[in-house]
Amino acid sequence: MREPALRKLLVIPDAHAHPEYDNDRFEWLGRFVLDTKPEVIVCLGDWADMPSLSSYDKGTRGFEGRRYRKDVDAAVDAQRRFFAPMLEYNRRRARNKDKQYKPRMVMTLGNHSDRINRVTNEHSELDGAIGVDDLKFREFGWEVYPFKEPVFIQGIAFSHYFTSGVAGRPISGENIAKTMCNKLHHSAVQGHSHVLDHSERSVIDGKKIFGLSAGCYTHPDMGKENWCKDTAHLWWRGVVEICDLDGEGYYDQINMITMRKIKREYA
Repeated sequence: MREPALRKLLVIPDAHAHPEYDNDRFEWLGRFVLDTKPEVIVCLGDWADMPSLSSYDKGTRGFEGRRYRKDVDAAVDAQRRFFAPMLEYNRRRARNKDKQYKPRMVMTLGNHSDRINRVTNEHSELDGAIGVDDLKFREFGWEVYPFKEPVFIQGIAFSHYFTSGVAGRPISGENIAKTMCNKLHHSAVQGHSHVLDHSERSVIDGKKIFGLSAGCYTHPDMGKENWCKDTAHLWWRGVVEICDLDGEGYYDQINMITMRKIKREYA
């Protein structure tokens, strides 16, 4: 069944809350959301970086001092800061018996959050001791979808990433969005690569579809980690608005809003 038309959907790409970087950017984003009031907010995953569970540089000097609890606390603090403006606004509205702002909140888990599941699978003694629920996504009001399981909203598929069909690898490369169109034959939005790329095509019946790689919302100084230092110069930081959606996988307007602009107007 076709969904009713939607005025605005906000895409938050990989934010990577990390204990070594401040979470000020989440406060700016919370104020931006309250100002623009999208009906739906989709986080594409990797809200939490989880460096203590990284297998990339385990055993190196750079790994020393990492702790699971610090990682979890960083992700939870980021949510508190993000939701604070909305909660205060709704408290004021409730006192005056006015309508509150309660957007639909969708979280598609990414590979960094999935590190928790990987560790508990590899070390069964940790099962029940730690888990993705430690990040408190549901407590903050997110609908949570498993890693690599797409969620369909307005005829658009959203996931942390989509696979290319080659050994389950994520769609990547210089023309990510075009490849998404060609591989998926469906309008789709993903994160993961931290690169901003957008492409469109028409299918056989003339219907328009699009692919969007939505960049990231990482700390401006992040990019020095071993896992990303060779690609960080390609990253685009910001969020994406998809406006006036038609319920069939298309829209009237896409706005790419840089983190620099959000900081300038909402810090």
